[in-house]
Amino acid sequence: MKIRVVFAALVVSLGAVASADTFRHRETGEVFYGFRTNRRAGGKLQVYHSEEKKMITIEENQYDITLDSNGRRNTIVHIPIRQAEALISKVVSDRIAQTITDAANSGTQLIVIDIDSPGGRGEYARTIASTIEQTTHCPVAAFISGGEFSGVYSAAALIALACDEIYIAPSASIGTVGPMTGAFTNEQFVSYLNLYSSDTLVAYAGYAMSLVDQESLRLIVRALVDKSVSVVEVEDINNKISFIERQNRQPTQTIVRTLAEGVSVTPSRESSAEGPLPAEIIGRVLMLSSAEAVRIGLADHTASSVEDIARARGVSDARVIQSSDINDTVRRFAAARRTIGQGLATIERLEDYAATLENQIARVEDQLRTGTVTREVSRMEPLTRRRRVDFPRRVDEFYGIDFGDTAITRNSRTRSTQSARARRQASESERVITDQPIASLDVLRSEQAVVLRNLIAEYRRVITLARRWPGGLPPELPAQTLENNMNSASALLDQIMRLPIQTYQPPTQRIPVQPPSRR
Repeated sequence: MKIRVVFAALVVSLGAVASADTFRHRETGEVFYGFRTNRRAGGKLQVYHSEEKKMITIEENQYDITLDSNGRRNTIVHIPIRQAEALISKVVSDRIAQTITDAANSGTQLIVIDIDSPGGRGEYARTIASTIEQTTHCPVAAFISGGEFSGVYSAAALIALACDEIYIAPSASIGTVGPMTGAFTNEQFVSYLNLYSSDTLVAYAGYAMSLVDQESLRLIVRALVDKSVSVVEVEDINNKISFIERQNRQPTQTIVRTLAEGVSVTPSRESSAEGPLPAEIIGRVLMLSSAEAVRIGLADHTASSVEDIARARGVSDARVIQSSDINDTVRRFAAARRTIGQGLATIERLEDYAATLENQIARVEDQLRTGTVTREVSRMEPLTRRRRVDFPRRVDEFYGIDFGDTAITRNSRTRSTQSARARRQASESERVITDQPIASLDVLRSEQAVVLRNLIAEYRRVITLARRWPGGLPPELPAQTLENNMNSASALLDQIMRLPIQTYQPPTQRIPVQPPSRR
């Protein structure tokens, strides 16, 4: 939270004669009014000339520029950041940053960033925060309004800290981890942490601390992005209040209250795939109510609406312009994210099916090598190729005799069922014992090739979407992993296509069959 822009002039109503930002030439003393932007053309600064009612360019080093609030357009631009997807998408965060820049260049009286967010990626939050820092020609206020997420948490706090002032609703909070509503499992909680309050946010602790001028607040700001930080409020013998880590307390300091215990990751928990349990996080990391945030100086004022902020800033008569550019981008990102999720589910099913086929191929190859399956067929009947379909998509082929059109009778003496034709020709026939596979290797490999082609196509589709919409993939699944898996599937498909067609030639062993004795 830094106050970078000071407005010297008092605000007057629309009916009064209003000056704009004042531009005075350092050599000639020439004065004109308008407002500056951060756009440049040919190395010159673009500014709005109120008398000429158009944009002109000037040499910035030739003018003394005084920012006068009363001469700007009598508007307030309200930019909401209230979607869960806002800080997990690069496209959305870039759109927010551009919206802030465009609003600042429009000559508005004030930009209000309305934030209600569970957090997100540090690099995306920093993109927005850096844009706000660079907006030195227009005041920017943060409004922590509360709502679905009840405040700002982790990376979302960086955006508020970058603004000139922070207003917070009475029911809102500022903290490290946002609350999860409803019933949830440990797995869902870990997924929530990875998405909105990842441990990687520790890398942005230094940047977060640079956003505050007060030395006493820097540890608190660090705790917003680092769950391991403990913060206690202490009072020394001179009644001076400080915020320190518990282990740094001096004997002359008395602990007034604990703001954050900090979460230490034990070796056993660190190596566990389950991640931290809710009880290990909730209540142990930083969570400030609106009253506490104002008391310690992290927030400047409480406010219940944008109108309250307008009155506090002296621009109550300004027209509030609601920015809606972000909503469309968020909807498109959410749709892309759903499509990516469906694609990943399809990939998982195809991977499982490909693994099943691989196991079947391995079994058939083993049977061909060892001859573990034995069938008996009549030499008098042709050895035909039979197919068995096992729903949904598995096809096994084998060799045998089709007895479907042959009358089946029961031998009254042996009580066994056999072909009448086979019994009649028993004296002239011989039995052939042959080792046969339970399924055709060629059929399995053909099916495997089809599955791999579909798998590669789905990988390619998901990767294309992920590149177009960074942040659409789960945090634990980088795009490089998908590319590596796709390359492996492509290599396996290429290997299959190079294999020769396998023709099965069963080995035979002829055993003479004695004709039945007649009694």
